[in-house]
Amino acid sequence: MADANEALRTVTPSEQWHLDHSGKASPIYDTTPRIQTPEGEAYLFDWKGTLSDRSVGLIKETRFTSVPAHVNQDMEVSYVYDGTCGFAVRDSYYVLGRGDAIIFDPGVVRSSPTYKEAGDIVISMVFRKEFFDMVFLSQLPGGGMLTTLLFEYISSRRRRDSYLVVHGTGNGRLEVLVALLFLEFETPDAFSEIMTKSYTSSLFMELMRELAHDSNTRIGQPTGGNDISRMLDHIEHNYRTCTLSSTAAEFGYSPSRLGALLKQATGQTFSEIRVAQQMIEAAYLLLNSNKTIVEVASEVGISNMDYFYRKFRSMYRMTPRAYRLTMSADINGEPTR
Repeated sequence: MADANEALRTVTPSEQWHLDHSGKASPIYDTTPRIQTPEGEAYLFDWKGTLSDRSVGLIKETRFTSVPAHVNQDMEVSYVYDGTCGFAVRDSYYVLGRGDAIIFDPGVVRSSPTYKEAGDIVISMVFRKEFFDMVFLSQLPGGGMLTTLLFEYISSRRRRDSYLVVHGTGNGRLEVLVALLFLEFETPDAFSEIMTKSYTSSLFMELMRELAHDSNTRIGQPTGGNDISRMLDHIEHNYRTCTLSSTAAEFGYSPSRLGALLKQATGQTFSEIRVAQQMIEAAYLLLNSNKTIVEVASEVGISNMDYFYRKFRSMYRMTPRAYRLTMSADINGEPTR
């Protein structure tokens, strides 16, 4: 990773401009659009050019300056590669250190009001919603509701105002993955798009691992969050046969109480959670098996094909056949027909 480390510490033309014009705002803001938000006026950072021909965009944030209030139209992860960085989000202020990350939903107003010194290196990555919702989630082996609900707070299917702080565990894996991604953007070749998708999927898996071990992370669960996690795990592994009544009996609740707890913690009913798990498994099978669509529906516990098609289209915004063709082509780097 020596090449990435050296490149990340090299002073860029933008950084040199700020060193030469200390205290002045970059002239790029003169042409950056501004919008009104509930939190006030903010710059609109648009990555359309970066994402026009790829699923992931990446930049090293400019040092020797601060970043004013802004929003993005895409999902973003900011990772502190070295040093520290402060993030102001609504009424909260977070100082993140090496190995920490913060994940933003589209539309979240934030700023980095503190001056970045030479050793403060932050890498920001943005993702197309299609890449996150379809490629990443559907490819998780055994992917389930625990995974989905963790990211529902920052995915396009929920409110456009969420964010999540991830405190690093210091194992170094995230740093390696981010460095590999950076090198793919610095020195692209014919394999870079495929490698970028692979590294990005691994990066999100590692973020989930960090979240699972981070006692400081909260994703909006009420008191009894451990029970909620256990309930979701139970549904994930028994979605073919479990019912609201059987799950309530398993955890010692009345059906109405368990349903209320799940709704409060996830925003979804028991039935919606169970169906979502069926669709997640169906999407995985469509991409990772040769089963027919009828066989996939049967495998996830659904015999009514009209119902299966309706629920799948509702979640993935396309038919199972279109999903298999489109996503298989995208994952393999082939043109979609």
